[in-house]
Amino acid sequence: MLKRTLNLMKQDSKVALRNYFHLVILILAVLMSLLINFAIPDEVKLTPTELFFDNTPGKAFQEYLISEGVDPDRFFNSYEDLKSAVRKDGSSLGIAVEGELDRARVTIIHQGTESEEILNLLDATIESALDRVRGIERESNHRVEYLRSKSAPVSFNKNTIPIIVFMEAIMLGFLLISVMVFQEKEEGSIRAYRVSPGGTLEYILSKAAVNMGLGVIYATLLVVLTMGFRVNFPALMVLVALSSFFITMLGLAVSAFFRSLQEFLFVGVFILSILSFPVGSYYSPAFSPDIVTWLPSYPILFGVREILFPTGKTGFITSLNLLLIAESLGMLLFSYLVVHRRLMREGR
Repeated sequence: MLKRTLNLMKQDSKVALRNYFHLVILILAVLMSLLINFAIPDEVKLTPTELFFDNTPGKAFQEYLISEGVDPDRFFNSYEDLKSAVRKDGSSLGIAVEGELDRARVTIIHQGTESEEILNLLDATIESALDRVRGIERESNHRVEYLRSKSAPVSFNKNTIPIIVFMEAIMLGFLLISVMVFQEKEEGSIRAYRVSPGGTLEYILSKAAVNMGLGVIYATLLVVLTMGFRVNFPALMVLVALSSFFITMLGLAVSAFFRSLQEFLFVGVFILSILSFPVGSYYSPAFSPDIVTWLPSYPILFGVREILFPTGKTGFITSLNLLLIAESLGMLLFSYLVVHRRLMREGR
């Protein structure tokens, strides 16, 4: 069995090379790395940009904000200049502070589209900053407790790497396996395979191994080009390989029900769209309904992030790998039954 599987892997690898799968993943990895390193910004500000005019004695408020890291270019010399700048920039807010610090008058110039809650929060934040300028320390009525040690902040562009690994290195196997199956149907290779000594299991494992290899190569290359070598690559490779195996088995089982790639495409894209729902939870953790967290792709995405940007979740990756092994075995059995019935017997 092992010898037949290895021979099939050689044949499937040649098919992958003939179809330029290796060039596809190489080009994708390079393009995505260029996108991450040079096109996607390090930081994306989703809230309005605050612009300031400080007319207090000695501009104490301005000096305090600059000492806290606010860009000096966001300060203006007159109220009219501030209004003009806010009018030109539709994503900005103007904050004018005038008078003595003890009785400072604050004017907020806004676009009119902000909610009352946002403006009230801004007002409270300004008052808190003014208190610190005045030297007033108010006793806090709350405390913050961290369940784990704080991890270093991740830039916006680097934060997209887990999603790209998830979508390209892992999910791509779903489509690649279907391309291989439908090509063999058109060429009549499956009919020829039916009368060969090879069995269904060797057929499945061969294709899974090729797709796993492509996924691991893509993920490794992308991470090296964007993050260097300061990553736990063995853990990443194991997770990508297991995830790719599971997704490949799913793609193989689904594609066996269709006669052509055109028939499969709509259903395939629909399934991939559902499996991509966790991306919404990735960017907005508050959006994590049960229907999303139950998807097998949900822990995979967050597992990739945990490997690339560790947060100290002890045992999470190990338990995830064990879960993937169990899911993959179940999907292997399902794929075996479907392929044996739909392809090996009927030769479609």
